[in-house]
Amino acid sequence: MDIVKYTDDEIRKNIALLEIHLKQFQLKSCDCDCPKKHILILEGLAEEGVTACADCGIEKYKLLLEFLEKIKDKDYKNQGIEFAREARKIRIEFVPCDEGTGTKTKDDINKKIKELEEEKELAEDNHLKDRLDFGRYLLEWVLRGKGCS
Repeated sequence: MDIVKYTDDEIRKNIALLEIHLKQFQLKSCDCDCPKKHILILEGLAEEGVTACADCGIEKYKLLLEFLEKIKDKDYKNQGIEFAREARKIRIEFVPCDEGTGTKTKDDINKKIKELEEEKELAEDNHLKDRLDFGRYLLEWVLRGKGCS
C-alpha cells in the first residue's frame, strides 16, 4: 500500500466532510462536534503525511496544518462558509491530477471506481465497506464535474 496516496485520499475525504459541516454551521442546519472531529483527524493525517513523504513535497501538509490551527475552536456559526472556501482550496492540493492536463482522465477515474468496488466485495468489515462506498461516491462526483476539484 502506498502510504502517501492513502494519506492524501483520507485527507481529501475529511476535508470534503469538514467543508460540508462548516457550511452547515453557518447556515444553522448543524450544531455538532463534527468540525472538531474532522480537524483532529486531519491533523493526524497531515502529520503522518509529513513523515511518510520521503520524495514528495511536504508543503501541502504544512499548509493544511497551518489552516487547521487557524480555524481550530473558532466561531463556525459566523465564519463557517469562509472557512469552508479556504478548506476547498487546500483540498485541491490533495487531488491527484495528471501532470500534462491537470486532470485525471475519465478512464483513470472509472478504473479506480472499479478497484474500489472489487475491494468492497472482498471486505468483511462494514465500516470499511462504507468507506469504500464513500470513496466511490466522491470519484463519481468528480466524474460529473470537469476537473480535479
